[in-house]
Amino acid sequence: MHLVYDIVRVLHLTGGAVGLLLVPVPLLVKKGGTLHKRVGKAFVVAMTIASWSGLAMAASWLVAPLAFRPVGADADPTGIRASGLFLATIALITLSALHQLVRAPARKRESTPAPTRTDRALPLATVIAGAATLATGLAFGRGLLIAFGALAIFAGISDLRFAVRKLPSRMAWWYQHMSGAMVTVIATLTAFLVFGGRRIFAEIVPDGLGWLLWIAPALVIVPATELWIARYKRRFGERRA
Repeated sequence: MHLVYDIVRVLHLTGGAVGLLLVPVPLLVKKGGTLHKRVGKAFVVAMTIASWSGLAMAASWLVAPLAFRPVGADADPTGIRASGLFLATIALITLSALHQLVRAPARKRESTPAPTRTDRALPLATVIAGAATLATGLAFGRGLLIAFGALAIFAGISDLRFAVRKLPSRMAWWYQHMSGAMVTVIATLTAFLVFGGRRIFAEIVPDGLGWLLWIAPALVIVPATELWIARYKRRFGERRA
């Protein structure tokens, strides 16, 4: 089982690394162009591998915390399970965002909503995981769990509403595609900062403020995404949509 875990871990790290390297290309090249589509598909594949493997690793912490606990963790199974739940929730947020990224363009060809099982299942799983994470954070006084639990609930409900409701405007699928892409980018950069870049930023971030690495990408990218979407709404004549 440990060999399987190590293989899944390698898949997780490889998928995340490839996704991180590919991030700039779809954002900078012409939208809808050949390069945008091809690199975008590669990014989706890489991040899907990273997310599902991350979810599998988090599940192992929940099921057998002492057997698969991360290096440096204490022997408290409750704490390890809480961390596993936290990371599972992040993986589900990312998977739901990836699904929106891929699924949203198809909505422009649907006159009425035709949600698939996956359209419903991923957001619902995200909401459930978020509620569990929020409750755990409140119970143990862990701010990151509270914040990401609430975020998961909000994101899951938003994705579910998009799946089952009629598009509020002609280009709403475009905005959802953009939002899904940027949530995935946030997940990619956050993972790099927290895990890969921890040593790089160890001397910059003061002790006790490591949690800033978890929220820094969202603090920057979420407002930027809203401004970006507002720009497209003006361009498409849907500023009030």
